[in-house]
Amino acid sequence: MMRFRKWGVPFAMFQEDGGAGSGGTTPPEQPSDNPGTSPEAASSETQTEEQEPMEAPGYFSQLPGDKAKSEAYRSLYKYQKLDELADALIEANTKLEGMDRAIIVPKKGDTDGIKEFARKLGVPDEPGGYRMEDLADVEKTQPELVAAIRKGCRRMLLTERQGEAVGNMIASVDKANALREKLEIRDNIKHQQERVAALYKDVYPAEMDRTKAASEDIARYSSFLKETGLDELVNTSRLAGNPQMIKAIAAYARKHGGTVNPRGTSFAGEKKEPNTGMNYSEDWKKFKEGRR
Repeated sequence: MMRFRKWGVPFAMFQEDGGAGSGGTTPPEQPSDNPGTSPEAASSETQTEEQEPMEAPGYFSQLPGDKAKSEAYRSLYKYQKLDELADALIEANTKLEGMDRAIIVPKKGDTDGIKEFARKLGVPDEPGGYRMEDLADVEKTQPELVAAIRKGCRRMLLTERQGEAVGNMIASVDKANALREKLEIRDNIKHQQERVAALYKDVYPAEMDRTKAASEDIARYSSFLKETGLDELVNTSRLAGNPQMIKAIAAYARKHGGTVNPRGTSFAGEKKEPNTGMNYSEDWKKFKEGRR
């Protein structure tokens, strides 16, 4: 049997018949030259030991001697070619340009810093910078309200777009409230007859009497509003069809000479159908004169 040593590991070449060499036994393996170290690790250690420190790039010869030899410039050794250094410089400049637009949170009490911070966020310099186009109709009737909304947006440092979103939300709520109010007014007027009649349940046990009393009071109430010019104002408000108000105004009109004709639609003071036989109180006369 022939023996070879490769990578520190003994090899044995057996005879073609597969038998062992003389004696028929295989000698024990010999220990490696470097026990505990694999061939790959040994090779890596050799390469590390042989690696030489990186030399200064050729273009360093154009630098002043003190800079070329300084430790600070040693980090540029990784750019062995001038174009590699130029590419790295361009990339760094691009990142720095982005930092110019960075927003720095100011410290408390830094008035100028807070103004600059707000400006970069897109906050208007003054409350008037919020256009609030969705609140244009509201501003016509309630300018103080819209002015307060603008001031609130500026106090919270909202951007112009955020302020417009707030205006849009408030306008949507206002429209929804207006629609709901119109529906309530319509419902109140539609059911005012039965609601007024319900107030006389104890006074008039019979339903027919209650209905008649309610009709008369509603007629006095309607004539009173028309005579005084309050019909449009009341009938477009939440007071429209309010049974308690109808009853109160009807009682006042009745006390001061108000009446209804057989059709239940006229008022004693109405000019269209004057009733010369009625005796009006002095209070009612003064009230009517004052309304003219």
